Amino acid sequence: MRTPACFEDKDTRKIIEELCRRHNVDLQLIEELCDAVQKQSGQRKEGMASEISTCIDSFLSRSQPGKKK
Repeated sequence: MRTPACFEDKDTRKIIEELCRRHNVDLQLIEELCDAVQKQSGQRKEGMASEISTCIDSFLSRSQPGKKK
């Protein structure tokens, strides 16, 4: 996974981290979704649903107790 540009700037990343913490949102999920959108930009939209589904499935696997991360 390539880190989206908004996560490369340390000040911007801190803001995103704080927002995720405050709203109880998984930071890695946000990074993966941003990466998926970035990969699909300029392409057909058919693959977008699949990319988003993959990100959410990955998040659910990581967040379920007893599952390997």
